[in-house]
Amino acid sequence: MSLHWTELLPIDRYAVRTADQLGNREHKTLQLLYQPLTGTTAISLYNMLWSKLEKDCFWSGEATHHELMAMLNLPLDDIYDARRILEGIGLMKTFRRQEEKSTFFIYELQPPMTPAQFFQNDVLSVFLYNKLGKDRYIQLRSRFLIEAVDTRAYSEVTAAFNDVFSSLQYSEINPRSNLANVEEDKELEGDYHEQHIFFNESAFDFDLLKADLPVFINGDKLLNEPIKSVIRRLAFVYRLDPLEMSRIVQQSLSNDDSIDEAELRRKVQDWYRFEYGSEPPALGLRTQPAQHRTMSEKEPVTEKEKMILFYEQTSPLAFLESISDGAKVPLSDVKLVESLIFDYQLQPGVVNVLLDYVLKTNNMKLNQNLVQKIAGHWSRKHIQTVKEAMDLAKKEYQTRKQRLPAGGGEKNAAGQARSYRPYVRKDKLPKWLENGPQTADNPEKEGLNDSNLKEQKQQFEEMLRLRKSSRQK
Repeated sequence: MSLHWTELLPIDRYAVRTADQLGNREHKTLQLLYQPLTGTTAISLYNMLWSKLEKDCFWSGEATHHELMAMLNLPLDDIYDARRILEGIGLMKTFRRQEEKSTFFIYELQPPMTPAQFFQNDVLSVFLYNKLGKDRYIQLRSRFLIEAVDTRAYSEVTAAFNDVFSSLQYSEINPRSNLANVEEDKELEGDYHEQHIFFNESAFDFDLLKADLPVFINGDKLLNEPIKSVIRRLAFVYRLDPLEMSRIVQQSLSNDDSIDEAELRRKVQDWYRFEYGSEPPALGLRTQPAQHRTMSEKEPVTEKEKMILFYEQTSPLAFLESISDGAKVPLSDVKLVESLIFDYQLQPGVVNVLLDYVLKTNNMKLNQNLVQKIAGHWSRKHIQTVKEAMDLAKKEYQTRKQRLPAGGGEKNAAGQARSYRPYVRKDKLPKWLENGPQTADNPEKEGLNDSNLKEQKQQFEEMLRLRKSSRQK
């Protein structure tokens, strides 16, 4: 069940604000460049909020979210999810004020990037390429190209400012500060807002990167804020950890011991092609969103609770790597995971449960048709939390077992039992999928205790470290 109600209610009021107006180019950019990444619901919400602004107005009147639900014909949880997508991709800022009986929101719409900014962005351009494919991406990019002028055949004769205007006498000069501070609670129409995508600063461990640098490199001086911003984006897109990024940073140093951004990007792309081939990285959500977690503020006791916590804290790709002892996830599986998240709108933790269920009941084979069939079913039932997914998977598994005759074989159309048994590896099944109550009275019977979990985690981390060190050699 969605937990949007902890953040947003239909009676909560909102107003829309912007510092600029949209034109035809911005609308085209939203439809052609942003919508493949955000989906239609998020862009519909953006356009609906923009329509609240009358011509040449930069503030809208107040309205309730119940009205917004009626206008978009969407439930509130879909609107909340679409709002977060707009926030994440840089198209909206949200401000909240708690009042006595409700909450008041300001939705500050941000203009989309220009096509030039979008295609030069390290994050969005790569994910758009992956979403559309090479041919469609090149075709779309060509729509925004204009003919360049070969200035080598010309000599520039543009007049300079001081060629046209003369300096004022001292008595005629009005200090700019006196003009700028006339109304401190207002800002100029179309005031400049830097176009960027916000990344949580704790998402990348710069301390570990600095510690891995040679002693003769001053990490604090080398990693200034602009460079750290570039590193965060590249690490997110290409799934680089701090140790791998440290090695690439050292290879990208210029003669004056500074980082060449262009060289850093090229080295990262070379590393990715060497590791994963020519296919671009896929866009994927990291882990289960906070509003859909049930173990955020609870200490796990039973094995089921420990598995819920594991599923919630692990991304689907990391989960697939962990069950294959750190081996690279095949590209077909990467695309399948992306489809589960974006096409079927499943949460990452729910995807983990689905993958584990299919693998453990089908001889560790990830049958795409079966996965998509289950995903469609879970999507229609609006499964949002890991616990809901585990309960439904267990119910489906028990139903599947009950359909089998007592002899273990399935029946044919004539009602006669077939001679073979379906392959079910009971010794490999997750314990939460099997029969029996989940209690905290006897933790040893449930399988993993805290020390075993820590030991397995340490073994997995050591395996990854050895794999990285052998690759560096």
